[in-house]
Amino acid sequence: MPYCLNPLCQKPNNPASSLGISRFCANCGSRLQLKGLYEPIALLGQGGMGRTFRAENLGRLGQPCAIKQFLPQFPQAQNPQLMQKAIALFEREAAQLKDLGSHPQIPELIAYFEEEGYLYLVQELIEGENLSQELQFNGIFSEAQIEQLLENLLPVLQFIHDRQVIHRDIKPENIIRRSHSSVSNNLVLVDFGAAKVFTSNTNHTGTLIGSAEYIAPEQARGKAVPQSDLYSLGITCIHLLTGLSPFDLYDDLGDRWIWQEKLATPISEHLVIVLNRLLERAIANRYSSASEVLEALHAPKPEKSDRDPANLIAQLQSALSLGQWQEGDQLTNQIILELAHKQKISELSVKDIQQISGEIWLAIDQAWIQSSNSRFGLSIQKRIWKSLGGKLIYEANNYWEFAATYEKFADRVGWRKSRWVNLAIAPKVWRKYENLIFAIAAPYGHLPSLLFWEGCNLVDAVFFRLEIGKTNFNN
Repeated sequence: MPYCLNPLCQKPNNPASSLGISRFCANCGSRLQLKGLYEPIALLGQGGMGRTFRAENLGRLGQPCAIKQFLPQFPQAQNPQLMQKAIALFEREAAQLKDLGSHPQIPELIAYFEEEGYLYLVQELIEGENLSQELQFNGIFSEAQIEQLLENLLPVLQFIHDRQVIHRDIKPENIIRRSHSSVSNNLVLVDFGAAKVFTSNTNHTGTLIGSAEYIAPEQARGKAVPQSDLYSLGITCIHLLTGLSPFDLYDDLGDRWIWQEKLATPISEHLVIVLNRLLERAIANRYSSASEVLEALHAPKPEKSDRDPANLIAQLQSALSLGQWQEGDQLTNQIILELAHKQKISELSVKDIQQISGEIWLAIDQAWIQSSNSRFGLSIQKRIWKSLGGKLIYEANNYWEFAATYEKFADRVGWRKSRWVNLAIAPKVWRKYENLIFAIAAPYGHLPSLLFWEGCNLVDAVFFRLEIGKTNFNN
């Protein structure tokens, strides 16, 4: 049944003609075929820039195709400058598809023309659901599905970037899985309306374009680069892994991603590293190309061993349950160093602490709490820290306040002692690590100690991480 393209038509659905082909709308008299070749049969969707129709290509024996009709809505239609930009974007999409449509995972451009005052773009119809629909109908993606997504899409991004094109609107809605496809690379990247040719002049500020939830920081400033697409792909992955809005996966207060805490099922550290690098806010810290991401994805994954964090936590629980407090203290540090890929506590940064999942911090804390009957543990220490006026977010201009609180904290948990035993007001000195009290009779909050004893700059960061982790766990 032909569908009328006239935006003013009140009854666009037309009955099938007894002669086989209806050439004019039964309601408004408009032509039903474009160029006599393309016949729309159903409205697929519409937005601020136009409408998309399912159609048949009569020149290719009725093969399905898609027609995009340029029909900008207010305010574009009311503003000449906005209208010019909208037309330029529509024409740019046609040009991009013409240049890129030879790739099997990019829709083929069939035709681009003007008819009866409207611009039209005819392209290959991609049959299937987009990834947003898959998420809605099938639930969150597994680690294997995300790896498959990356394997599918990264070569496509490398293909367009090699041709100096940035997509600028990578998101689940623009990735369609072909129905009934027999090939493994069955994901298709669509909607090149926001795509842009880039040059070496990355300082040039262009038009802000893209979807707010998925846009890279530099793209928000009108300075998109190829790595901007990689950033958006990373956000797409964590959205599909959690089912949550990307806005809910970033902690503005702590200025960090918290997507790992939102996972229903933990994923491998290997994939976590890949995704976190895609999500780096600084361009220089991201992968330089889609090919480099693929190389990282294909890199050998470390085998499970006794140094695996899950095994180390099991060892920690076992040691503490036997009252082996010093061994438990050292295992606590070993877990953190393993996850941060560092050799010494002194090498740890606040960022390293932030990247360790809340689940790990909670597991460490619970091991200490349960084995010591709530005498030792990170949450016990956090309570003491806050009671002394300690803050959970460090502020550089309050260094001396932080240092004073840290000394009071160390005194309270017994990490310092009076220089002269019998004089209460005597200055305090730090105990040597081997002289700490590794026994249940130690002061309240005395253990674990080594992390803070060597890394005083990490106190507030660890306590803040623990508090966020507990909040997410309770929710």
